[in-house]
Amino acid sequence: MRGTSASGWFRLVSLVSAMAGCALAAEAPKPMTAGQGKDGPWWMRQTALTKDGKLSLKDKPWWPRAAKLKVGEQFIIDAPGELENRMLVRREKFRNRSAQVEAIVWIIDDDADGSLATGGDADSDCYVVDYGCDGTPDRMLDWIDNDGDNDPDEMDVRYFVGGELRQVWASFDYDDDNLMWNLAGYEYAGNFFNADAYGDAMIFMNKLNPERGEWWPVSECPFAFYDTDADGFSEVVVRVSAVPLGYNLGSDADYANDARRYRGPWTPDMRTMGNVNVRYGFDIDNLSGKEMPLHYEMGFNLVGAQPYQYPGMEHFNAKRRPPQVLRVTPFKDLRKISDAYPADETGFSWYEQEDDTTTIGHKWDSRKDRRWEGIFWIWERRFMGNTGGPCQRWNMRREWCGKKTDARELYYSGVDRRIHLFGASEGWLQIGHFAGQKSLGEIRMFDTDGNGFFDRWEVYWGDSPVPVRVSQVRDEKAKRIPFDYAELVKFHNDVVAPQAIAANKKLMTAMAKLRKFDVPPGPKTAMETGSPNEQRYAQDVVREMQYQDLRQHFTAKAGAVIAKAKQDDLRRLGPTKIPETWNTGSAWQLILALKDLDVAYGQGDFDAARAALDKIGKIEASVKP
Repeated sequence: MRGTSASGWFRLVSLVSAMAGCALAAEAPKPMTAGQGKDGPWWMRQTALTKDGKLSLKDKPWWPRAAKLKVGEQFIIDAPGELENRMLVRREKFRNRSAQVEAIVWIIDDDADGSLATGGDADSDCYVVDYGCDGTPDRMLDWIDNDGDNDPDEMDVRYFVGGELRQVWASFDYDDDNLMWNLAGYEYAGNFFNADAYGDAMIFMNKLNPERGEWWPVSECPFAFYDTDADGFSEVVVRVSAVPLGYNLGSDADYANDARRYRGPWTPDMRTMGNVNVRYGFDIDNLSGKEMPLHYEMGFNLVGAQPYQYPGMEHFNAKRRPPQVLRVTPFKDLRKISDAYPADETGFSWYEQEDDTTTIGHKWDSRKDRRWEGIFWIWERRFMGNTGGPCQRWNMRREWCGKKTDARELYYSGVDRRIHLFGASEGWLQIGHFAGQKSLGEIRMFDTDGNGFFDRWEVYWGDSPVPVRVSQVRDEKAKRIPFDYAELVKFHNDVVAPQAIAANKKLMTAMAKLRKFDVPPGPKTAMETGSPNEQRYAQDVVREMQYQDLRQHFTAKAGAVIAKAKQDDLRRLGPTKIPETWNTGSAWQLILALKDLDVAYGQGDFDAARAALDKIGKIEASVKP
């Protein structure tokens, strides 16, 4: 190079090399898959897997000593350099989720904070657990501190079968509340009420793809919880079912929850995973908080067949043991994904009241039987795959739409003063088993003209196999409402619930003036306690009890008059029989007024219903039994 001395050339080459070195150093590390852990730092090399996920403790130089340990005994692994005082082995006896076991527990202090002095910590330590002490690992528990604040931000609970890694339950702690998995014997304890279903958080499952040595989405991937008002308690929850797109619904109806699948051997159909079900739940009455956690009311159950492929779904962490990439929908995008999920069929559920026939909630409050997963579908009437359980049957309104849609659409009906799923062709609500009541009845809803709105309500009450009331309306009084969570909460709490409660009170007062009705103690209390949504439902049930009592009483009174009247020529009956004939006329007028009441009541026109009640009151006095 002209004008450049040898020494200058050397300095230039050195500078270019240094710059290149800096550029290389600035590059993000390449993610490691299973089988590549031997290339990582010392703590990663210690737990390195084969590509197909195998790990044996018998190969470790310390294993013969570990195998001789008695329960309660332990030792620090003698190792030089950076491994010195960084690994501990002990023998424990404890109960895991299913049995009492003895185990060899190998603890690795990844961050050199001296945690082994106290037996390990839940910060950046890894625990490899061998149930049965046979040299074959069964669990690997790994906490990851991303920001160096000495509390974990991510957590892996890895499951081995026969020494082969099969799955991981992973957790991301977005709100830094130090809650993630609740454990028993170094595995998920099975009670997520005691884990992180509160605030902003995400848990999910991946399965090891042994063909590639990578994590693959499977099962519940994810459960995501959203705290929309920053009070530490979630108001929205989403759960995605990841299963093979070609799965057989007939033989694998609940594939996502089947441990034989996600913990079983890898099968070729798992290469193409799909998002086949989305459960999307909401706290509508805005009461989810410290006093009433998990207070969800509304939920969509969406069934489709979408490839599990989403931008940003590959979550790499250099501090994670290989495989270092977890695959799950991004937390920040999941609600948008759910909003626009292309569903082949949609189930819609609305929590109205408790169900005394089942116990599905946590024992922290026996008065409230709520699930941490939100609101979801039921294995009944309209079967929907991979919806999971357990479910509430009574006092949970169900609506079903069999049309394909990529939007979550709702409407308000002025007939029953409720929010419904637009496009639902049918629905049902089983009433009873709350507030000390037994089975009371059922309401069935139908869209008979296919315009997307319910126009027929059938009310079954008591033991009657046929409806005691059928309302077929010409005007559904339907109002489409936007699917906007904040606006939906405001609309329900400021308009729907208070207006329904006020309308009920006026009508029930008017009926009581005409005929006294003794409200059962349980429902009476339920009308005055709980959330406005629950109070309104109890009020609806009592209103229907009262209405049926009044309707049957006055219908029976009028019918009795007509039934006993003699049918003959007035000229032969004589003038003394004329009042009896007039009485049948009054009875018929009472029946006509009851018809007006029934029509107005069924259409939700309670003003017209009260006018009909006034008319009934004036007529019935002239009806002589």
